[in-house]
Amino acid sequence: MRVIAAAPGLLLFVYGSLKRGQPNHHELGPGRFVAEVSTVPQFALRVMAGYPLLVAGAQSIRGELFTLPVPHLASLDAFEGEAYQRWEIDLLDGGCATAYMARDPNVGEAFSGDEWPYSV
Repeated sequence: MRVIAAAPGLLLFVYGSLKRGQPNHHELGPGRFVAEVSTVPQFALRVMAGYPLLVAGAQSIRGELFTLPVPHLASLDAFEGEAYQRWEIDLLDGGCATAYMARDPNVGEAFSGDEWPYSV
């Protein structure tokens, strides 16, 4: 994985409160749902203040993929705040996407599941 800057257009992997049906989904604004996807098994989730954080680990994390216009990144960066940084990550299907990962991989508490919130 590597830190990335804005590109002409991007695919965004979301794994928490930005997913469809979650309380902050509206923050994606003009983003369009593409598919349910999983990361390669190089990640883990942690939870801080009731929200998940993506960190390096050994699990495949389930989430959703959206297309997002680059001009919307500034407002999404502001929403995510200083606790998160955009990275390019690899997906299980061989593709890659942008994801917001925790700047501090030790913050919060470990979350043992591969999807937030737990599937029902």
